[in-house]
Amino acid sequence: MIYMKVNSVTVKSYRNLSNQTVVLNSGLNVFWGDNAQGKTNLLESVYLCCIGKSSRTEKDKDLIAWKQSVAHVKTNYSCRFGEGEIAIGIAGNKKHVSVNSVPISKLGDLLGYLNCIYFAPSDIKIVSQSPAERRRFLDVDLCQMDKTYFHSLGRFNKALAQRNNLLKQGHEPDKLKDLIFAWDEQLVREGARIVAKRKEFCQKLKVFATQSHSKLTDGKESLVVEYLTQIEGSTLTELEQSYAKLLEESFDKDCQLRYTTSGCQRDDILLKIGNVDVRSFGSQGQQRSTALALKLAELEIFNQINGEYPVLLLDDVLSELDYNRQKQLLCFAKHTQVLLTTACPIETELPEGVQATFFRLQNGLVTLQK
Repeated sequence: MIYMKVNSVTVKSYRNLSNQTVVLNSGLNVFWGDNAQGKTNLLESVYLCCIGKSSRTEKDKDLIAWKQSVAHVKTNYSCRFGEGEIAIGIAGNKKHVSVNSVPISKLGDLLGYLNCIYFAPSDIKIVSQSPAERRRFLDVDLCQMDKTYFHSLGRFNKALAQRNNLLKQGHEPDKLKDLIFAWDEQLVREGARIVAKRKEFCQKLKVFATQSHSKLTDGKESLVVEYLTQIEGSTLTELEQSYAKLLEESFDKDCQLRYTTSGCQRDDILLKIGNVDVRSFGSQGQQRSTALALKLAELEIFNQINGEYPVLLLDDVLSELDYNRQKQLLCFAKHTQVLLTTACPIETELPEGVQATFFRLQNGLVTLQK
């Protein structure tokens, strides 16, 4: 079984964590301790080295320890290509990132070196909240898997912002058509690429999420996953034609409302159990199981596309799950490295073949439990 592995993580002046290097093992790594001891911060530091952004805050300066001016995080990792090192320094709201001691200037260049799936109880919002959360779910994964998607998304968002700015200015429709023509061309080109990648991803998501959900519920419930988009077509050319037509048809409405009303920025994922739309009418338990099934499906998609499993980061999720779901979740430690936080040592019987390493986290200091 091939999977990515974080060999060690080093933190200095990072949130409330002590300056230290934590050496990790394969399989299941359990970090336990009371609240506010730094468990989530440790997982966040690993995720930071994965995508270059925090899983919890938009402001980089929030990652720096109290009364300190600079924070540092470094991960040593292994993947199918060998070993690597990612180092990030944070000063104010500026980041300095290097991979294997070579500085990189754009965060997009960091993506794909270390892949992680992060899951916390708050990720139920992927199911229960707005379509924007589900689009973000798609975008984070696709950006890690495919740098061309990352760049297409950046160009699309820039073009969309420029188009919306022109619409807000309230020009006469005839004049506006000439002004937004160039931005429409870019929206069509990049938007079609985005939709094509999302469609391909959701086809895989549909299969693996349904399988994962069936295991989590002992086959008692069946999850339906469907990608929802206004853009039609099976080829890139067809998608571009559909997108151009959509923008043309919605032009008068856009002028009236002064923003772009159609396009892939309105995509969503339909999630149903039986005849129940889980997004709006599912119970909290159903929404939680669905969110977890989506996260576990991510593991399989990464493995299918990249040829190895990513690191799975689980932040205080066991307390939200019943015994069966806990055990099914821990089974994934058989074929991927798992970093899990919990308030107390795991009471669930570990699945056969899963070995766990326990760490105590107290006042920001990680101690290996022997």
